[in-house]
Amino acid sequence: MAGVMNMYLLRLCFPAGLLLSLPLCSWQSCQMGKPQKCLAAEFAPGTNLAGEGFDITRMERKGAFVLNMEEWKLKNGKCTLCKNPFLRGEQQKLPLSVVDWRAKGSCSAQVSSQLFKSSESLLSSIDSSVENNWKVGLGFKTGPSLMLAGTNSKLSKYSMEKTKNDKFSFTSDSISCEYYRVHKNHKLHREFRKAVEQLPKVYSQENKEQFYKLIDDFGTHYITKVKLGGSVESVTSIRQCQASLQGLSVEEVQTCLKAEASVTINAAAAVEKSHCKKDIDKSESKLAFSSLFSDSSTHFLNRSTEIKGGLNTEPDLLFSAKKNSSAYSGWLKSLPQNPDIISYSLESLHELFPKNTTRSSGLRSAISHYILEKGLWRNCSERCRAGIRTDSKDPCVCQCHNQPAVNRDCCPTQRGSARVVITAERATGLWGDYSTSTDGYVKVFFNGMEYRSKVIFNDNNPRWDMAVDLGSQVLSQQTKVKFQVWDRDNNWDDDNLGECEQVLSEGTKQDFCNLNHGKLYFKWEVTCAPSLSGRLCERYQESPMSQSLRKFYVSRHAHPIPKAILKEMDKWLIQFSTNETVKPTFSPLPSETTVTSPPNHLLLGFSDSAPDVTLSTDSCTNSARADGTTGTPRQCQEAEFAPGSTLAGEGFDITKMVRKGAFLLDMNQWQHKDKTCTLCSNPYLEGKKQKLPLSVVDWRAKQSCSAKVSTKLHKSSESLVSSSSNSIENDWKTGLEVNVGENSGSLMLAGTHSRLADYSMGKTKNDKFSFTSNGMSCDFYSYRVSSTPKLHREFRTAVKQLPKVYKPEFKQRFYKLIDNFGTHYITKVKLGGSIESVTSIRQCETSLEGLSAEEVQMCLEAEASASIKVSVRAETKHCQKNSDKREDKKSFSDLFNDRFTEIRGGHTTEPDLLFSAKKDPSAYKEWLNTLPQNPDIISYSLDSLHELLPTGNPARKNLRAAISHYILERGLWRNCSGRCRAGVRSQSGDPCVCQCHNEPAVNRDCCPTRKGVARVVLTVQRGAGLWGDHTTATDGYVKVSFAGQLVQRTPVIQNSNDPHWGTIVDLGLQDVSANPIVRFEVWDQDSNWDDDLLGECQTALSAGGREDLCALQHGRLYYKWEVKCAPGLGGDQCTDYKPSPMGHSLRGLYTSRHAHPVPKAILLKMGVFLDGGTSLKNQSVPAE
Repeated sequence: MAGVMNMYLLRLCFPAGLLLSLPLCSWQSCQMGKPQKCLAAEFAPGTNLAGEGFDITRMERKGAFVLNMEEWKLKNGKCTLCKNPFLRGEQQKLPLSVVDWRAKGSCSAQVSSQLFKSSESLLSSIDSSVENNWKVGLGFKTGPSLMLAGTNSKLSKYSMEKTKNDKFSFTSDSISCEYYRVHKNHKLHREFRKAVEQLPKVYSQENKEQFYKLIDDFGTHYITKVKLGGSVESVTSIRQCQASLQGLSVEEVQTCLKAEASVTINAAAAVEKSHCKKDIDKSESKLAFSSLFSDSSTHFLNRSTEIKGGLNTEPDLLFSAKKNSSAYSGWLKSLPQNPDIISYSLESLHELFPKNTTRSSGLRSAISHYILEKGLWRNCSERCRAGIRTDSKDPCVCQCHNQPAVNRDCCPTQRGSARVVITAERATGLWGDYSTSTDGYVKVFFNGMEYRSKVIFNDNNPRWDMAVDLGSQVLSQQTKVKFQVWDRDNNWDDDNLGECEQVLSEGTKQDFCNLNHGKLYFKWEVTCAPSLSGRLCERYQESPMSQSLRKFYVSRHAHPIPKAILKEMDKWLIQFSTNETVKPTFSPLPSETTVTSPPNHLLLGFSDSAPDVTLSTDSCTNSARADGTTGTPRQCQEAEFAPGSTLAGEGFDITKMVRKGAFLLDMNQWQHKDKTCTLCSNPYLEGKKQKLPLSVVDWRAKQSCSAKVSTKLHKSSESLVSSSSNSIENDWKTGLEVNVGENSGSLMLAGTHSRLADYSMGKTKNDKFSFTSNGMSCDFYSYRVSSTPKLHREFRTAVKQLPKVYKPEFKQRFYKLIDNFGTHYITKVKLGGSIESVTSIRQCETSLEGLSAEEVQMCLEAEASASIKVSVRAETKHCQKNSDKREDKKSFSDLFNDRFTEIRGGHTTEPDLLFSAKKDPSAYKEWLNTLPQNPDIISYSLDSLHELLPTGNPARKNLRAAISHYILERGLWRNCSGRCRAGVRSQSGDPCVCQCHNEPAVNRDCCPTRKGVARVVLTVQRGAGLWGDHTTATDGYVKVSFAGQLVQRTPVIQNSNDPHWGTIVDLGLQDVSANPIVRFEVWDQDSNWDDDLLGECQTALSAGGREDLCALQHGRLYYKWEVKCAPGLGGDQCTDYKPSPMGHSLRGLYTSRHAHPVPKAILLKMGVFLDGGTSLKNQSVPAE
């Protein structure tokens, strides 16, 4: 009968979550279980997930447990068993720390959607999944300018940098399908206990790093109460003005994304769906809104997705209705067995200790300081270029109200929009009547409208300065402006002295036009609307923040908290602390007495429906826990090690970014004193039981795969090498003396001798290179090593053999140990597989092919996406057009094949795996399938070797100094090797990279966009032996024409047969590929209309400089020209590609174009023992 009742409740409750049509129900049925049943029972899904450390600044679980969630056995051997209605009433046990477990089905009835007009407001919403006030007890005085939670999170990295380059909005779409609380008398995890016991008794500036190391390992908080189930959250970034030019507002994009997500969960609104379908049909690509997530110039969307709980292989789950209609329901069904935390409560770590004790107050101060140091300060970086600030929630966002041609976000609604101002300035040499001077006026015609100046009487050289502000115009519809100059008679019979027509284009131009009787001088100013550029203002132009502020700001309107404010906050925190009476005792850790009675009612929130894709989570550590069991001696002998569980503890050289193959920790021991071991069930190998080494703690099977190819463009090898430490998840410099103070931004340490550095740095000495990095990763397992691991005997022996002091004569003996074991050891890992391909791009050679480095990056990303079966149809189509235009029809990955590729984990025989879609379509999938059995380390945390030695051991300080010296000695110093030949330095992240802004014929990288481009400067020097009139000396001037167009007329020099003009005619950038002709005409002025031509000559230009003369009918003309090919071009007609090497005198001194070894003076100042030199500090490091 009980079984029938269970099935009845299962049918009633579970569909309530799926169909959202029945009342929600909860299930509470827990009882004491007998020892035999307890041993056989599995843990209730997810009950081991609370008690984990949590970093509020990263909004991430640390993988290290603060509370002991392993124990379930009471003294009498019994446990708490609960029936799980979502798993057919199966009886499952709970850890002792779990109270109030409850199975309760509750699913989102619709998609939740929010729109954020800035990355700051998006980030301020990041702690919405935290159900309590996480700041309690930390003493923060918060305000609207202070941002603390999530300032170093994945979401902040995704969103904040974007806003420095353009105007972005962000829309968040999510669904969740839903308790569990930690017992008050919780027991601390042994690893956390050890870490706390090793802390200094008092928190101070001197020992701050030791406290910060504990925070780095365990976080700032721990999870106390959770709701388990599954959730999907997709954050889409929208380039506001690019969307506007597609006829869309960000609100409309939000509505349509919500409608498409609603289709996936079968909750679509017909009206929105119909409206959005019309927008799709109007577009050229016909792509759904959710498909437009390319971070390229052709599309305006990009998405970050986080999926919690369940099993799933669809990266874009919330928008999978058309691509994979069963993906969502399949994921939903997997949640009861594979839940994850979807919302939670947090408490600061210091709350685990009795109040008013030095332990609690010290840890609280350290956590508060850590959070504040990583916090951000919201501060508007600029005034509104257009509009005003009216949004109280987003005080730095500018909005336009009732302004023509722009929408509410101050974005143009049509391409070609520009403000046009035309000025009729003056005229010279007018004559209409033979007997009187001119009564002149001007008519200006544009777009069917006529504008007339005032009449200036009796003046053949009138000045009107009539400015005609045409306001906002669309240049793509009308570009011609017409001028007419008139001589007033009787209105009806005025004389037209001439007219001319000009074609407008972006920029400012001052010019003149020849009339029938005189000349008209005019000017125009055409200012493209915000986010538009190009000759006719039709090209989308990003709106970056001010270059001078980029390096100070983390996002468009937020920067690190100023030091002055941090100091003020510190004073307040100290005052906050002193208001509480702190006992001068160092309190013991909380009692570890075993719980002897079952907890009260047990509550675990359980969801029963429904950026990387996060799949199942199984945890295990060296104790029976969750999916871990204690194996019998026989089982342990027969069991294999869990894949990759012996890879941590290995030595690592930070300068080479390479694992040394020598182990510092003994990762082969697995046997407890009673010959048992810890066995874990591996969900990726059919639940196979596998053992763990004794040094491994917090082992977890959790699949998380890249939803798309990650890509980054580096404009220098220095930037590329500096990014090589991105796979390190902690601060590897902690505890070392490698800080050079104010100049730390110039110092490069990690990876300076890596294979990536060898590949890239030498290239840049020979030409201008960019590097595009494309990668993907899939992690399956994670764990960390114990804080008190057993050292490997080889390392112990090597340390014992070190000299008692570290001084110059013993330096090489210390360096030999470093050479064998590295500078660091691996303490925490994520295991799986990754592919990283770095492609080098010759900037100017690529530009001459009609491509930018950004375009190559986009097309390589599209081709790599095809390998991992991620659709980017619009980019693929765009790139295919470029390939089709080439004679060889090569793909971008074939055309740009100078590549460095690193594949970690798995088995493959395809060397170019990330670009194998066409060559070997199955290669990527086959490699992916081998990862669970053959994982490798894809990201990791590092500690310096000296941290393994006891504080009182003299070798600790010696080894620390030697490692610091070794790293500094192998470092590089970033130092720009020359001035910009063109452009200016405006990139804070790449301070030596020169960029050109709004310069004709060259792109942003100062590379010519076509062959034949050169700067042409002509000089009309002088005349000799001129004569035109028989009775008077010559009144000479010269007309200069280029490519058939008159470009300059020199001033008239009166009464001289040997005039010196010295007129420089700077033609700027011109195309000299077709041997253009320059023509000189020398004239003797009489009455303008009857001037005498004294002679002419012409010459074809070519690269270089030349001084020459030409013989006239009446005298000689001396002239010269300079034709300087644009950067990257050479040859007579500037049509040959020419590399741009660095200065020859510096090549031997520099390692790359802009980096050389750290100067000896700085190394000596840091105390480094240089070979053949001395140190400014003591010649040995004394023992502690």
